[in-house]
Amino acid sequence: MACSAGSMGDDILGGIPVKRKSRLSDAVWTAFTETIRFIIVPLVLVDLVLSNYHQLSTPFTPNITTLIIFFGILIVSASTLEVANKPGSYRRMLFGLSALAFVCFWIFVLFGGGIAAFEYGPYHISFDMTKIVYIIILGLSLKGLLVVSTFTTNRSAFQEHEKKRLEQESGSRAAEKRTRTAARSYSTPSMAAMSKVAYEVTGDEDVGYSKVPAAEKVVPPPSQNVKVCPVCGAHANPKDYMCKACGAWFYDDLLKGVRRDSGIE
Repeated sequence: MACSAGSMGDDILGGIPVKRKSRLSDAVWTAFTETIRFIIVPLVLVDLVLSNYHQLSTPFTPNITTLIIFFGILIVSASTLEVANKPGSYRRMLFGLSALAFVCFWIFVLFGGGIAAFEYGPYHISFDMTKIVYIIILGLSLKGLLVVSTFTTNRSAFQEHEKKRLEQESGSRAAEKRTRTAARSYSTPSMAAMSKVAYEVTGDEDVGYSKVPAAEKVVPPPSQNVKVCPVCGAHANPKDYMCKACGAWFYDDLLKGVRRDSGIE
C-alpha cells in the first residue's frame, strides 16, 4: 500500500488543497516504490530461496511467481489511484481499502497459507504457521482504520472545496452563456430593431442616382387684360366677377362694379 505517499494531509493541509501537480508526482512516486516493494524484491527473494533450497515447498510454489506478479500489479494500481485522489473523497477510501485487501492476499500467497514442507534425504519436516500468518494479516487490516480516519478527517474540507469549485464552474458557464447571447443578439438582426417608418421603393433606374427635384410651377404675372383667380390660378376676363374654373368670386372687382352701378363712385 501507499504508506508514505498516501498519508494524511498530503493533498489537503489545514483545509487548503494542494495543487494537482503534487498529487500527480506523489502518484508516480507511489507506483515506482510499490512496484519495487511488492513485485521486484519478492521475485528476487523467492528465486534465491527456491534456487538454494529445492526441498522447500508450499501449496503455491508451482505458481508462486505468477501469483506474486498478479497481486503485485493489483496493489500498485490501487495504491497509485488512492494517492491520485483527494483525501476525503469516496474514491480514495475505496482504493485504499482495496489496496489493503490485495496486500493481505499477497502475504497469504507468499507464505503459502502458513503451511510449508521441507525434505532432506529421508527426513520430512512440515511447518504449520497458519496462526502466525493470520496474526500478520490481522495486524495489517488495522491499517484500514487509518484509511477511514483520513476520510472522516478531511471530508468537510473536501466538500467545501468541491462546493467552491462547482460555484466557480457554474459562474464561468453563466458568463460564457451571457457572452454567447450578447454576441448572437449583436450579429443577428431582429424585427424589433427595424425602423417602422414607411419608405418609398424606387425603380431600378433610380438605384445609385439622386432624384432630380421637380421644377416649381411658375405663375406668370397678371396682365392688364387678364384676371388671375387667387384660388385656382386660372385666367379670367377682366369684366368677370366670378372664376369660371372654380366658381370663386373676385371680391374687389365685384365691389367696384356695385359701387359704379349704384353711382357711389
